[in-house]
Order: sequence, then C-alpha cells, then structure tokens
Amino acid sequence: MSVEINSYLTFKLRNESFAINVAKVLEIKEYQQPRPLPQSLPFVAGVTEYNNEVIPVIDTGLKFGMEKVEVSPSTCIIILQLMNNALGTTYKIAILADAVSDVFESEDDQIKFIPEEYRPEYVMGTFSDQDSFIYILNPDNIFNHKEVVHILDIIKGMK
Repeated sequence: MSVEINSYLTFKLRNESFAINVAKVLEIKEYQQPRPLPQSLPFVAGVTEYNNEVIPVIDTGLKFGMEKVEVSPSTCIIILQLMNNALGTTYKIAILADAVSDVFESEDDQIKFIPEEYRPEYVMGTFSDQDSFIYILNPDNIFNHKEVVHILDIIKGMK
C-alpha cells in the first residue's frame, strides 16, 4: 500500500494558520494595492494583473468570516489555480495573507478530518504538531457556485 505525501504552503491570517496544497499555488507575490472593482462581492478587494491576465484579489479574512486583512510589510498575495468541477473550468485568483510561513509535508493519515456538519466546505481538516495548529484548506471549495460564476464574470469582463 502506497502512502500519499502532500506538500502544503502555510500562511497566516491574524493568529490562525492555514495551509493549501502547493499544487494549487502558482506564485507568491509582494503585496501591491489591488485596483478597485465596483459592484463586486464584499470579499473581493479588487483586481491585479498576473501574466497578462486580470484576476480578482480576495480578502481572505473577510471570506473566512474574520476581520479584513490589515496591510503590513509582511502582507503578500498568493496566486492560486482553482478548479470548479460543476462548471468544468479552471480559473486563477489571488488571495491576501498576513504572511506566508513555510512549506511542510504530511501524509494523509496525519491530517485530522473534520466532519462536514462542523466545518465550512473549504476546510478539509487540521494538522498539528507540538508547535502549530493548522487548518488544511480545500481551495477548490472556497467559493460556492454563485461566487465562482461572479468571479468568472469579473475575469471575462477584464479581458
């Protein structure tokens, strides 16, 4: 029986740590003020350019029901490539993080899965060791269907 080992990029929002599988991460950039985007979802901080594309910038704090990300010297933008299975499409977004921490590797059996009824759909589980407690995200499920359609409309409108 083979053991699956995954690598995760960890980032901070306030005092909480989150992790995303590195396969979803395209780039980590220094913070640049997003250009405003009127009449958008409350958690869309604006748009930014990435490889000649305009993509939405998500205030991860607001999206996760926390406080807005406060810009500091350690604030960064993480560019992600996500998949929406219902629409059969991939798309890019940028998320704000207070800071990027590091990358760690974990076997699947080291992640403690949280029952669906007790967590948002985009949280798969947790990883902990003596020094940290990290929420493991399923980034493809961060946005509901309506939000994905709105994000895709933003991207299409900016081309």
